[in-house]
Amino acid sequence: MFRLIENRKAANPFYHERISTHLYTIEELCYFLETHTYLIDHDWMGEELFAWLERELQYKELAGKLRQLYRNTKDVFQCAELILRASGSYGEQDLERIHGLLEAMKGKTGMERRKMRGDLLLDEKKYRQAAYIYMELLQPDYARQMTEELRGNIMHNLGVVYARLFLFPEAAKMFAGAYHLRKNDQTRQAYLCAMNYQGEDDSLEEQGMDLNFAAMRDALNYLTEISDRPEYYVERRKASQAAEAFDWKSKQEELVSRWKSEYKNMMA
Repeated sequence: MFRLIENRKAANPFYHERISTHLYTIEELCYFLETHTYLIDHDWMGEELFAWLERELQYKELAGKLRQLYRNTKDVFQCAELILRASGSYGEQDLERIHGLLEAMKGKTGMERRKMRGDLLLDEKKYRQAAYIYMELLQPDYARQMTEELRGNIMHNLGVVYARLFLFPEAAKMFAGAYHLRKNDQTRQAYLCAMNYQGEDDSLEEQGMDLNFAAMRDALNYLTEISDRPEYYVERRKASQAAEAFDWKSKQEELVSRWKSEYKNMMA
């Protein structure tokens, strides 16, 4: 495999409305391909990109190989992998990982690929980024275009994100909605677990969901910041233990009983 000369910067960046990003170097292109695999399609992975690589970065050999590969296979993911390998920026282990990801993307719809990106972020514990992708996909314009199974899978994974951020009421709503769509035992168990943590009496039939993107995003922004600081949970645990030890309910009943007794004595 030939290796490209690095640190070349284009005078005119590559830009396509589909990707909404200005790319100046092969390194930026590779980073985009690795982190936005769900956006790779025939709209921009084609002659326009190949001509830019040849004209602006003087990668004539790479452009020629890409044209030949694209002409023979029409496989945009193979073209992406060729660019990544030629850049020399990745070791074999990383290339194998990316190869597996690109192979998994083949034959998937745009929404399925975007969900896969969210799943990868979830696996990497990048909960906020994963949540943004899932919440966007659950917006009405997207949700109407997908199967109930796919929508249920997205809701389940968003529930997992919420649970890992200690947002158990929100997690329970997502799990409940997902269960209605796909009747999965794993989702049911996750729902019951989330309900146990929030300590509320609710049922699958009574759940109500609010998928307002702005409200969910704002709540997630605020509560994610809290969840990243373990001292909050230490203090919350202490407060919870103190509240349980104090037994507010019994104290309240005792106080009300004393008030009633004092009132009766006063009126006697």
